[in-house]
Amino acid sequence: MAKNTSIIDKLLPRRGDSKVELARKIITLVCCVVLIASLAILAWYFVQQAKNQSDIDDMRNKHTSAATVITPATTTETTAPSDTTPVETEPPPLVLLESMKGFVEDNPDTAGWITVPNTNIDNVIVQTDNNDYYLDKDFDGNYNIAGQLYIDFRCIANDYNDNQSDNLIIYGHNQADGTMFGTLKKYKIKKDSTKNFDFYLENPTFTFSNLYEEYTYKIIGMFVIEVEPYQTRDGLIWDYHNYVNFTKKKSFSAFEENLLARTAVNTGVDFNEDDKFITLSTCSNEFEPSRFVVIGRRVRDGESPEVNVSLAEINSDMLEPDYNFIYNQ
Repeated sequence: MAKNTSIIDKLLPRRGDSKVELARKIITLVCCVVLIASLAILAWYFVQQAKNQSDIDDMRNKHTSAATVITPATTTETTAPSDTTPVETEPPPLVLLESMKGFVEDNPDTAGWITVPNTNIDNVIVQTDNNDYYLDKDFDGNYNIAGQLYIDFRCIANDYNDNQSDNLIIYGHNQADGTMFGTLKKYKIKKDSTKNFDFYLENPTFTFSNLYEEYTYKIIGMFVIEVEPYQTRDGLIWDYHNYVNFTKKKSFSAFEENLLARTAVNTGVDFNEDDKFITLSTCSNEFEPSRFVVIGRRVRDGESPEVNVSLAEINSDMLEPDYNFIYNQ
């Protein structure tokens, strides 16, 4: 009568096993361990995704349910001296938006809120003293592979208008589940793929509020760009993320020239050195590393937030990465 063999006997090495049988069992055990570990990692990933989406939904509900009313600052009238000498007065104090108060209480790193229409980008933005912390931390400071949307630490976003940075750089991961900046690619247009032009025409603006005021931004450019000098034939790249304030070394003219050369769409929206800008930056999937960037210009005082999209056209001369050079390295 054949001896009954349990599953454990079939899997675990035993004294007397032949070399072939021993090798088979070891390979089987290794495969089982790899399978279990892979399933555990996959399960953890989906749990993280679900938690991330739940947290975002909770924050959106919190944001939209709060009243977005700014309490006017109270001032006391003073009588000017008889010699009519001008008197310098302090500006009214900055007052937190009602919609941001709860977030600031929960996390003092809170810096604002961004909404891009018809995308999943509708989320709180944070800022701290470095650009690494929120790469893998959520709003509450817990580890999360999706990280959190955050403003470059060099930028000044929450101050009186004249003190704010010329260009706020906002980073976010390109998440496969569409969270963070995972749907920013709806604006992605390339020479060989212009289908997203219609999306831009229907969504040419986005909103951003710091802690004190909400602004609308008109999109003026979108492009895929290299990150490292070795990815270009001449070793030169445009370090767009370093244009926080326009200076002699990082001039507005260089910003304008590079943006207009690279943008996939000539939007027809004018902009100048006196404007305020926001740059949205995320990873792209053309090559590693690469970035997809969308830049907006703040609506000016007294200007209509509407965009005349009839002026927009595909930039047939858009300066794209040299894909052949990059792929053949």
